[in-house]
Amino acid sequence: MTQVGSAAAERSLFGDDDTIDLVGVLGTLRRRKWLIMTVTAIGTAVAAAIGMLMTPQYTAKSAVMIDPRQMQVTDIQQVLGGLTANSSTMATQIGLLQSRTFVAKVMDDLRLFEDPEFNPALAADTQTASLPGFLQPLQNLIGYLPNEWLIATGLASQPTPVLESEAPTRAREKAISNFLKNQTLYTDGQSYLITINFTSTDPAKAAVIANRIAELYIEDQVKSKLSATDKANDWLEQRINAMRAEVQQAEQAVERFKAAHNLQEAQGATLNDQQLADLNRELMASRADLAEKQAKLRLVRDLRGNPDALETIGDVGASPLILRLREQEVDLQRQESELRTLYGERHPRMVQLQDEKSKVAAKIRSEVERITRQLENDVRVASTRVASVEGQLAALRNRNVQDREAEVQLHELERAAETSRTLYQQFLQRYKETSQQQDIVEPDSRIVMVATPPATPSSLGTKLIAAGGFTVSFLLGSALALLLERMDRGLRSAREVESALGLSTLGLVPRVERLRRNQRPHQYLREKPLSSYAEAIRGVHTALKLSSPNDPPKVVLVTSSLPEEGKTTFAVSLASLVARSQKRVLLIDLDLRHPSVHRELGWQVSAGLVEYMAGERTLQEVIHNDLETGLHFLPVKAQTTTPTDLLESEKMRQLIRICRENYDLIVLDSAPVASVNDTRIAALLADKVVFVVHWGKTIESAARDSLQSLRDGGIEPAGVVLTQIDLRKHAQYGYGDIGQYYTRSRRYYVN
Repeated sequence: MTQVGSAAAERSLFGDDDTIDLVGVLGTLRRRKWLIMTVTAIGTAVAAAIGMLMTPQYTAKSAVMIDPRQMQVTDIQQVLGGLTANSSTMATQIGLLQSRTFVAKVMDDLRLFEDPEFNPALAADTQTASLPGFLQPLQNLIGYLPNEWLIATGLASQPTPVLESEAPTRAREKAISNFLKNQTLYTDGQSYLITINFTSTDPAKAAVIANRIAELYIEDQVKSKLSATDKANDWLEQRINAMRAEVQQAEQAVERFKAAHNLQEAQGATLNDQQLADLNRELMASRADLAEKQAKLRLVRDLRGNPDALETIGDVGASPLILRLREQEVDLQRQESELRTLYGERHPRMVQLQDEKSKVAAKIRSEVERITRQLENDVRVASTRVASVEGQLAALRNRNVQDREAEVQLHELERAAETSRTLYQQFLQRYKETSQQQDIVEPDSRIVMVATPPATPSSLGTKLIAAGGFTVSFLLGSALALLLERMDRGLRSAREVESALGLSTLGLVPRVERLRRNQRPHQYLREKPLSSYAEAIRGVHTALKLSSPNDPPKVVLVTSSLPEEGKTTFAVSLASLVARSQKRVLLIDLDLRHPSVHRELGWQVSAGLVEYMAGERTLQEVIHNDLETGLHFLPVKAQTTTPTDLLESEKMRQLIRICRENYDLIVLDSAPVASVNDTRIAALLADKVVFVVHWGKTIESAARDSLQSLRDGGIEPAGVVLTQIDLRKHAQYGYGDIGQYYTRSRRYYVN
């Protein structure tokens, strides 16, 4: 279900899948064509009047290009860098051209503050009231109206009092605002061009202003760069003088510190460092010499018992004495070998040789001992030398620690001096560069289009404005028509009924247009049995029979959601139609609070249902026979204070049973469901319930709530009958049901 009051309109404009129903939209526009035509005519007329009253405007165009390329005569870096041609830069430059400060400069340069076109204080004051912006084109026309009337109707506002001292400032600001309204700046987002458009009533003035804006923009860029360079030179000169003194002080501090701590350098290192390196080398050599001699001494001591092995030691083997003694020993051994074979071991010569060999061996041992003592002396000397060098080295290291601490401070002073010296050199170089820039400063943009006085107006002509007014007013009228259609809460088609109420449509009953005076629809039906009205009633009767082919309904209750929806007219017409078919038909008026069946039939009755239920009259006395239609009807004459009790009484059920036995069809005309609860009880007496909806008038929410009330009581209506339909409009506007084919089927009707 859709929200209350909106579903009917929505279904006329949207399809079942939430897509726009173009046929429904066109139908809506056709239904509201007079509204659309009226709005369109008024809008077009107003637009044409505005076009005729507007003063022609001329727009001149110039353009500047932001050039990211810089002329590099030298490699000197500029003080004020060039513009980068990105979107942010382009937007910034456009903002600069639109700034009030820049605009004021242009206006001062061209003396535009003295031009009445921009300065309202200089214009003739024919209209003291202040008009809103959308009425400015009608200034000349509205100027003939009294200010008091304009202010009273809200078309103009009372001018604000201005102090005399504030008047020039206000006039100047207003002139700048008027200038900005006529200036248009834009870029296409892909190029480096900024297009400057200026609109004026004078084409020559428009061209002059557009060109001057571009020229002053270029001049401002050059001036800003020169100003930045001058400021940079002044600042650099001050800093250079200060830094020169800082460099001198820093270098003097370094030299004083070196002298105070005896930190003199030789070949990139201090004297202490060189001495320390020499002692380290000497210590390493002394230790190596000591280790060598200690090794020889240990080896000699270890080999004392092996004379032959001792000779492998360099100092022993190289001794001249040992070499001679070894030669003697070898000679003695040779002689001993020769004489042993001649004399034997006890020969005196052999004994003498043995004695000589012993003496030579003793001399060798004596020489080895001497060499050993020499080695021991050498070890002691080497040890003493190592100890001496180590002592000198320890003393020098202690002194070197102090030097290192002093060097840390010295390095700090040297770094400070070097930093000051570097900065000083950089600033001095930069000062020389910026001094040379003043002669080669170039703007970051250039003029690429010079404005010329336009030959044709840029403002829209009367025809274009009228065409625009026609288009806008037509769209506005169409939107208003769709809005009104959306706000229309009435049910109009079988599709809407089925979608909103969940019931099928039994028939579409047209409105009878050609009734004579005091003629009722059921009488028209009798006179025109082949009319579209009669065919619609006949179709409802047929639909009721086909709803239960095996057991056609004999008791049919007709109801609606609210009064004056045509339920009684329909009930009488249905009963009259069936009665013409030689069927016995009884029409019972169960609207006990507002009975109208007898009035619809044109009768005056003296008794009816209430009298019968009270036992005051017999059934034959209260049932009347309408000879004109051929039906019987049971009216309501007297009022009752307990209508619901009467309807749910056993006697009422007995009455319906009696009538079933004597009539082919019983039509019950009940009260509106939304008004009283009587119908919920009366519907229990019927075989079928017909729910009547007034075409375009019955509100969807009322119909839906009424049906829900019946359904809560276990009653499901057989369907809905749409009454009082304007078939011509229904078919013309295409509501999507059988009624839209009326124009093709009307040849079958005799209306």
